[in-house]
Amino acid sequence: MANPLFKALNGNMQGAKPNMAQALLQHINGFHGDPREILQNKINSGEISQDQYNQMRGIAEEIARKMAAVLPQR
Repeated sequence: MANPLFKALNGNMQGAKPNMAQALLQHINGFHGDPREILQNKINSGEISQDQYNQMRGIAEEIARKMAAVLPQR
């Protein structure tokens, strides 16, 4: 199955860079369901491994730290 986020971010690359922030926001706004439940189902089914999940979580946490460092504090 194709990754919908990857498709949203890279699907319209016809000579121009995609607006990744806009694509990410559209993906987030269109997301339905409990992300924890969806991830657990993917791990349980073998679609992704626990190691893959751990690696992606680490990457996501690093991105969040970098974003927090540059975004204005409220």
